Amino acid sequence: MENAERDLIKKAIQSNIQLRRLYEEHLALEDKISAFERRKFLTSEEEVEAKKLKFKKLHGKEKMMAMLAENRPGA
Repeated sequence: MENAERDLIKKAIQSNIQLRRLYEEHLALEDKISAFERRKFLTSEEEVEAKKLKFKKLHGKEKMMAMLAENRPGA
């Protein structure tokens, strides 16, 4: 996620509980994915789990971006 996106989200989470929840989940997923990426070897089950986490993270980011777009002036 780019810094500009993070800044927009950090401002918006002050007044949007759902966005705040999605952002916190996004950060938690980043941590879990990073833990997998730091390992030198993953079992096939771990690889599948890492892919699921990445998909879930992407889906959450898309939701956050959609929420931000809806709340922009002129949207």
